[in-house]
Amino acid sequence: MTMKESLRKLTDILVEQKNLSGLQRRKIESKAMLLIKYISYYDLTESLLNEFRIISPKLYTEIDTVRDRQGRAIDVYVKFVPVDATKVKAFGTTYLNQMRNDKDGYLSEYGPLTVSVKIWIVSNALTILAHELGHVKYQVPNLARYITYYKKHYDAKMSNCLGHSPDDPSGKAAAQYEKLFRREFEHHSKISNRKIQSPAIVLNKIRKSMSPKHYAILNTSKPTVTLSRFQAKL
Repeated sequence: MTMKESLRKLTDILVEQKNLSGLQRRKIESKAMLLIKYISYYDLTESLLNEFRIISPKLYTEIDTVRDRQGRAIDVYVKFVPVDATKVKAFGTTYLNQMRNDKDGYLSEYGPLTVSVKIWIVSNALTILAHELGHVKYQVPNLARYITYYKKHYDAKMSNCLGHSPDDPSGKAAAQYEKLFRREFEHHSKISNRKIQSPAIVLNKIRKSMSPKHYAILNTSKPTVTLSRFQAKL
């Protein structure tokens, strides 16, 4: 059963079963609320990645086909998350990690040979994504070398400048990717004659596009902000 099917069943229960106890109703509403959030953040990520691909197909393809030093394909997972919802307080984060006993193998919470990228839902999220993908483009094929550099040049307390010292090759690649994307974004805006909507507006539209009874749950419930547990792979 898909998430959307599960949500439909839960909301049908809330609407049709009038004899639910207060506790039963609250439990079902809580489950439905989580599903709404997961679905909406996943759909937002899919939408933004597609927008990125349309604006800059070359950069998208480079990351979609990125390989490590041994020629192995690496899966890149991207999540757009609420502002300030990451441990590292930055608009975008590429998590640097190495497999045990494999100095060329990237590792993330998604497993071996994967990279994790998280982007805050802000107005320039696509530009920030381009920056982070520049880090990915350099780090994946140069992981062993870069980790040696990283350990030598950065202290754990330097959380605001990690990966961005003047001579950092990953930082330079990120800056170059961002520059290229800005140029292509400007070109795309001119030829398409359309304004790219902010991610927050897109997210709100995604939620409103759900059935009225789903959206009613979203508006009447007051949960704490929850990260999407979904990720979209480039």
